[in-house]
Amino acid sequence: MNNRLYLHLMANKEKGFALPLAVLIGLILMVTGITMIMRAQGDQSKVIAQKVRADALRSSEVGVARVQDLLNSVRVMATVNSHCASGDCWQNAKYDVVTDPTNLQKQLKKLVDAAPSCSNPNAAATLTKKIDELKELASSNWVKLDNNRYYRVVRYNYNSVSSRGVLTLEGRSRTSAATDLTKTDPNIDSDDNAASRNRVVVTIPILNAPTPAFNRTTVPALWISEGNADGDAAKFQGDVVEEVVSPECKAKQDKIQQPTLEPSPPYRAGFVGVFFPDLPKIPTGLPSGQKDLELTDSLPLAQRTFPRDTDTYSTSTIDGKSVEVYEYTVNKIDLTDEKITITPGKRVVFYVKGDIKGAIEHNCAMEPGCKLGNLQIYAYNESGSICLTGNQTLQAFIFAPNYSLGKTGTGFTGAAWGKDWGKISGCTSSGAVAVTQGVQWADLIADLRPPFPQLGGIDNWCEEPIDTPPGESECD
Repeated sequence: MNNRLYLHLMANKEKGFALPLAVLIGLILMVTGITMIMRAQGDQSKVIAQKVRADALRSSEVGVARVQDLLNSVRVMATVNSHCASGDCWQNAKYDVVTDPTNLQKQLKKLVDAAPSCSNPNAAATLTKKIDELKELASSNWVKLDNNRYYRVVRYNYNSVSSRGVLTLEGRSRTSAATDLTKTDPNIDSDDNAASRNRVVVTIPILNAPTPAFNRTTVPALWISEGNADGDAAKFQGDVVEEVVSPECKAKQDKIQQPTLEPSPPYRAGFVGVFFPDLPKIPTGLPSGQKDLELTDSLPLAQRTFPRDTDTYSTSTIDGKSVEVYEYTVNKIDLTDEKITITPGKRVVFYVKGDIKGAIEHNCAMEPGCKLGNLQIYAYNESGSICLTGNQTLQAFIFAPNYSLGKTGTGFTGAAWGKDWGKISGCTSSGAVAVTQGVQWADLIADLRPPFPQLGGIDNWCEEPIDTPPGESECD
């Protein structure tokens, strides 16, 4: 009896214990579930944020690659800034300016005009499209990619001292499409919580990669800007640089004669995508006896031998040395029976405004220290001709961008740059060597070696805050 009573009492004592336990277990499960959901949402937000940031960074990378491609196609634009108040920059890039073009506009026009040669006939349209795209990038508007991704050029600055271009570019990613691509302020994506935007600064070396003809110590023997020298029987013992017209686009090598001691690499005929540099400025303030000369047969020998006893010289720095230079402005040289003689060892520069016809003698053979480039002739007319006659030894540099050039006889060592060769009636070569290469770049009164810009690989990549003002970047 007592045992039954004990069991009954014990059973009543356990009543109500299971319900609180079940409630407690349910509460624990609910809290665990809520925690897991919140963590999952946090992880999802983190993943989304990482994805849009990665998308923004990829947009920047795509933008950098695109700008590099454009600059590789129009390399001259890699040597100017993207923005400027005036002068040469991407903002002012035009290829159809005829009257008073800037230096960049002049070069772009020549590039577009020459594009169909040696390439697809549609090359000019392709090139103009790329120039226009670079110009549009200077507006700093956003360029749309795919999947609501964008990039824009903040600025591009070229440092001519270090030969480096610094490109500042932003990438942007959104979950919804942007409605106004002209907005650039920092809060433009406030309507999109998942949007991301970043700014990168990359440094691109702008290398100088001249062709062999411009990578020697000597100046190319012949450089003509129109046509080729094939129509004349002349030979050239030196490099020949010319414009080759489509469809061949190959310079004939039979006009090149190699010397006994062949240079390395050998002399060749070829064409390049660079243009004549500017002529040196004509000096002002020359004495009256050295201005506006007309050199004809009627002048006595003393007036045809330079420098003359009464002439004065100016001091210039050539190849790092201070030297005496006798300078003259010349209206014309027209000689039939006589010649001009340059005294060996003296530096003489003619700034010519008209045509040149006749014989000029400059022979350094018997004068120690005499330079072949001591005689330099620069011609400034919009059109003209230079016909060198006779077999006198002529050692000189001639630069006449708009002149037809020709030579009868032999004996010219140096360089001749002009519009074309062998197009002057009565001034054709007999088949002998018309020009032997020999003038040194270092002997010229101005730096006339043209640049051959080439983009190198990126040597610095840095991220900076999007509101960093110009000139305060820590990436520079």
